Amino acid sequence: MTPSAAKIHAVFAILAGCVAACTPTKPPTDQLGIASRNVANARGAGAQQYAPQDLRAAESHLAGANAAMAKQDYDQAAMLAGEAAVDAELAAARARREKAREAADTLRAQNQELERDAARHPEGADAQ
Repeated sequence: MTPSAAKIHAVFAILAGCVAACTPTKPPTDQLGIASRNVANARGAGAQQYAPQDLRAAESHLAGANAAMAKQDYDQAAMLAGEAAVDAELAAARARREKAREAADTLRAQNQELERDAARHPEGADAQ
């Protein structure tokens, strides 16, 4: 290869790299779908009642991601969709935790009531 041919190949390689770098980023439709599903799951888990701040953060990030998509700022949309998905997962987890805590408290109270009944009627415990 002659020196001028090598230079031409180098220039084409650089131009090809520039063109590839300047192409628009792929729209993050998958990430937006995941974020939307996670927000819906968080709502279904009761996050409005048990984790409202986390749910609001997820909804805010999702709205920002949709706005960035409309502006074709796909990198920003992908970042915000990822944050929305994580915030929604956190909201759902906190909601499930609080529901479990409430259920445990209810069972604990029922158990204490049964223990009080058993203490008041000791003959009923022997009959079984």
